[in-house]
Amino acid sequence: MGTRAFVIAGGHAALIANDTSDFRYRAVAHYVPVGVQVPVRTHDRAETQFVVEDGVVEFMIGGAAGLVLAGDFVRVPAGVPYAYRNAGDTTARILIRAINPAPAQRALRVTADFAA
Repeated sequence: MGTRAFVIAGGHAALIANDTSDFRYRAVAHYVPVGVQVPVRTHDRAETQFVVEDGVVEFMIGGAAGLVLAGDFVRVPAGVPYAYRNAGDTTARILIRAINPAPAQRALRVTADFAA
């Protein structure tokens, strides 16, 4: 499990429940301050899933936009551009999980190279 933290677009995100031997999944809790927007991005091989725990977040996914409230789930398929911003008046908390089957194969290959 990760104990590091890092900054994304002015918000604070903490790594959570990340297995250091299996890179298919990445989970973070992202705290997005009022007025902060995460720029448009695309993950070619990874599906990204979001659960808004607190606040109101506006998601822009593949050209469409909508408000997401606490308790709602959002899924962004691989290859689809997305962005989001805090549309509320308090810090938003979003749980984010990226699912990418490709890195696990690469990680296993690199581990095997070191073991040889």
